[in-house]
Parts: sequence; structure tokens; C-alpha cells
Amino acid sequence: MKTESSDEALRDGVAARERAEGAAASPSTASTLPARRSRAGSWHVMRNRDYALLFWGQMVSSAGTQMRAVALLWQIYLVSHSNVAVGALGLVQAIPRLALSLLGGVFADALDRKRMLLVINVSLAVTSAVLALTTIFHIINLPIIYAVALASSALSAFEFPTRQAIVPTLVTRAELSDALSLNMVSMQLTSIVATALGGFMIAWIGLASTYWFDALSYLVVVAALLAMVVPALAAAQRAKVGVEAFAEGWRFLQAHPIILASLSLDFFATFFGSPRALLPFYATNVYHTGAAGLGVLLAATSIGAVALAPLTGRIGRFRRQGLGVVLAVIGWGVAIVLFGLAPGWLWLGVAFLAIAGAADMVSMILRGIIVQLTSPDELRGRMSAVSSMFTIGGPMLGQFESGVVAAILTPELSVVGGGLATIAATLLIAAKVPVLLKSRLQ
Repeated sequence: MKTESSDEALRDGVAARERAEGAAASPSTASTLPARRSRAGSWHVMRNRDYALLFWGQMVSSAGTQMRAVALLWQIYLVSHSNVAVGALGLVQAIPRLALSLLGGVFADALDRKRMLLVINVSLAVTSAVLALTTIFHIINLPIIYAVALASSALSAFEFPTRQAIVPTLVTRAELSDALSLNMVSMQLTSIVATALGGFMIAWIGLASTYWFDALSYLVVVAALLAMVVPALAAAQRAKVGVEAFAEGWRFLQAHPIILASLSLDFFATFFGSPRALLPFYATNVYHTGAAGLGVLLAATSIGAVALAPLTGRIGRFRRQGLGVVLAVIGWGVAIVLFGLAPGWLWLGVAFLAIAGAADMVSMILRGIIVQLTSPDELRGRMSAVSSMFTIGGPMLGQFESGVVAAILTPELSVVGGGLATIAATLLIAAKVPVLLKSRLQ
């Protein structure tokens, strides 16, 4: 692999695109931008009305989604008392994400993105309503849960790349790293509150009410989208649904190995090192807590991520993004190993998961910058789809992997072995793709 020439081509491509898009600010604008950042940090991007609408709408929706995720894990464990059954949820969710994400990316580059999001969010609200109704009438079972999860995941395969492709059109290029950082912080903050609250909601008002809240949260996104003005791609830039659209995306990935390498790091980290499917076991048998304890454990990684919120601006401006991703993923693996080796004290387990979450936050910000700054607007849907396949497919498949390993060995060995495998995979990728360690994007 010609790593040096690939790195040079990457930098030249980014610079050329900046000139073509007129990304350089005028002298007066450039002189005020640092001052604005110093006073408001990443929050200055909220001055963009349409971005703010999408941000707050998505934040409410994410809260509902996190609560539903806790409810699904807990309901499956109550029905089956099986780590494999809980892990199988990840497999069911991963199949459509991996099979349909690229198609979703092509649609995001070919169709009206705003209309797509409206249709998808209404459909997702219906899936949560189905869970609520089947729970109320006591007819819910594993096949129904898996079928609804499959349908929701298929819809999400189209929603994620479409939403990701919209964000860069709502802010300036100079604001993009701040917008991505703010998105990450809000996602993690929502995860803390909503995941922990989801556990308490299940204990207080039941599973059905949790599903109803998620259904209503999607309507908030619908309202925000209706109020937004989303710039449309020019007809000449829109992809045509077909084999050539896939081929164009694949050629772009081949020309920019840093994207594929950084996404591979995240995939292996979450495939081997995510203990999510085993947290119901830990809450019940290691820490001896119920649904409330599960909510705290699920929120722990987000607690660590949000602890880095004051530093997100600095993280976003770290020039060697690839090196930063490598170090962050190694940090994740070490923290997961320590979680698996820790004694049965809830606070200590939460602490190690929080450290893992802080490392993951760094990785997410830098990885997002790599993908968005390297991708032209007409390919952002497809590149976001590829990102989705890796960053969301990894943890979903990882749930199944960890559940199976736990059934064969023990849950503790599954967690520790997964952390060690994450470290080994990271070192191997860094050695195979040295451009990842050398690249500098601006």
C-alpha cells in the first residue's frame, strides 16, 4: 500500500475541496471566529436555527430510544433468563444494519433527505407503539420482540446516514468539528439521563409506559423536521440508485484508507469489547441489583463521555486524528479488561465503564471528523452509511458474540477476553495501515 501518496492525496483533496466550496472565511469573519469559540465553545453552532431544531429534536428522540433499549434488554432477560437470548437481540438488530446501510446511504444521496427522515421517524414511532400494545395485552414474547427489533433496525439503516448527511449542510465547514463534538456530547448526556431513568421507569411505571414514551419522542423529531429548511442537493450531484452508486462509494473508500482503518478500529473495539449484553447478568448476579442497577450500568460509559464535555473543542482540533483514535481505542480495551477483573462493587464497575466511555468519546469525535472532512457532500450519505455499518453493526454483533462466549466459558472471561482482543486488533490495524498514524486533517 502506498501510504505516503495516499496521505498526500487525502490532504490535497481536502484542500482542493475547501477552495472549491469557498470554505475560507473572509478576513472579518476569520477574525471573529476564535473569539466566538472562546466565549461559547462548541455551543456557538446553535446560532444556526435549522441545526438547533435538528439537535433538540434528536436529543428528545435519543432519550426515548435509550429508554426503549433498557426495556428491551430487561424484558428479554425476564422472559428467558438467558445471556444468549439477550445477546441474540444484537444479532437481530445487526443483520439489517449491515445488509441495508449502504442502500440507505445511496438513498440519502439520491432522494430528498428531509422527507426521508419524516417517513422514517413516523414508522419508528409505530414500532414502539407495537411493543407497548403487545406488552399491555400480555401477548409479547421473544419472536415479537425480535421481529419489532428487526423492523426498527431496518428503518434505522436508512435514518442514520440520512441524518448524518444533513448535519454538514446546516453549518459552515469551520463549525463542523464543533457541531460533531456537540452531537457526541448530547448523545452521551442523553444516554446517561435516559438510560438510568429508563431503569427506574421500568421499576416505577412498567415496560409499556417506557415504550409509549419512545413512540411520542419520535413525534418531536417530526415537528422539528417540519419547521426546518434543509438545503437540497443539486440534481447533478444526486446519486442514481443502482450498482454504479455503490461502486462510486467503494472507489472513494479505496482511495482514502484512513476512513476504512478508523472505522475498523471502532468495529473491533465494540465487537470484542462491548459488555452490554452481559450487564443484565452483572446487575442481577454480580452486583445484586435489579432494573435500576442495570440502568446505572448502561449509563456508566456515557457518564465518562460527558465528563470530557469541557474538552470536546480541544479534542476536535487535535491534528493527528488517526493517532488519537488508536490511543483512544486502546484505552477502551484496557478499561474493559479492568471492569471484567473488578470485584463485585457497583461503584467500581461503574468507574471502569466510565473510563471506557471517556476513551470512546475521544474516538467518536476524531473518527467523525475524519469521515466528514474527507467526504464530499454528494458522497456523505454513503460514507455515513459505511460508518453506520461499522460503528453500529459492531456493538450489535458484539452483543451476540459476548453472550455466546459467556455461555461457553463465563461472563467474566467473556468481558476480559474481549478487552484483550480489542487491544490486539488495534495494534494490528495500526501496523497494517501506517497512514492512520501519520494523517493530519484540517
